[in-house]
Amino acid sequence: MLYNLAYPLLQLSAFAHQRYHWCLVMLKRRPKLLLKSSVRPETHYNGVCGKLRRADTILLSRLSSEWAARYAIRMFEKPTRMPCMANDLEFEQQSQQHQLTFNKCRINVFCHEPPASVQVQGTILLVHGWEGRSVMFRPLTEKLLANGYRVIAPDLIAHGSSEGERCSFYELAQLLLLINQQFGAFHSAIGHSFGGTALAMAIDAGLSTHQLIKIGSPDGLGNLLDSYIDYYRIPAVLKDKLKQVYHHRYGTHPDMIDAPLWKTLSLPTLLCHDRNDNIIDITQAQKMSAAFPNCELFLTDGWGHRGVLKDRNIHQKIIEFIQSSTT
Repeated sequence: MLYNLAYPLLQLSAFAHQRYHWCLVMLKRRPKLLLKSSVRPETHYNGVCGKLRRADTILLSRLSSEWAARYAIRMFEKPTRMPCMANDLEFEQQSQQHQLTFNKCRINVFCHEPPASVQVQGTILLVHGWEGRSVMFRPLTEKLLANGYRVIAPDLIAHGSSEGERCSFYELAQLLLLINQQFGAFHSAIGHSFGGTALAMAIDAGLSTHQLIKIGSPDGLGNLLDSYIDYYRIPAVLKDKLKQVYHHRYGTHPDMIDAPLWKTLSLPTLLCHDRNDNIIDITQAQKMSAAFPNCELFLTDGWGHRGVLKDRNIHQKIIEFIQSSTT
């Protein structure tokens, strides 16, 4: 397809772009910090990549809606890895690392222990979002450790330091169940963005936790797929077909990963959302809040979708919510 044909040229362009950065640094026209950013087609030429993928989908849709839907799913399930800054990498290296095997891929799970002087209160599971990595929770992790909580934070399959190229939400839920088996029941499970959706699916499938905390999460998988198609301007006629392929492949219709599921989860739930989130609109949090039987909604301002993980007010709210329930 067009994307695969053009990708080698995009790689050459990215290599030339990186060398250009190197020349600027050597000539002292740019700071060395510039070299810490790796130029890759998926990140620096995202617009071009998106147009090529959209053109491929349109061409395939004229031949077969089934082929086009499967191609769109392949794009959707292939995340771009987020780079790790030097200070975050050092933080990861200071923690205990466990390795699990899931779908023939090595999964790295970081285990952070509270200080020896602090009594352990319980174990918290942290699940990052799509195209994220566990170290994004570093500010919250440090707060949890100071309050005596042990933290389990995996890099999900095809994310961060874990192996894999593709994953689905259904597979993420199964991976979380495997982590549950390995580390035992959790006092609380916290998920950011799509990680919160995967957590809810895992809890429905049997993951053991006393509380669920979702930060900046979408209101459902079906709506998420619709938004994905709208964002990339893929032919709207593929919406139903794509969901049918998902249903056939995984056994659950994406539209059921929505209010019908939320209403069955009676455990104490905290939804945190920033009013300035430009990825997941605040109306989605309000919709979820009305669906969960035992739910509290906490709103912040000015942090955005990922920045909200650094908000001290959210950290304090989460600590208070966790401490409100004892094991």
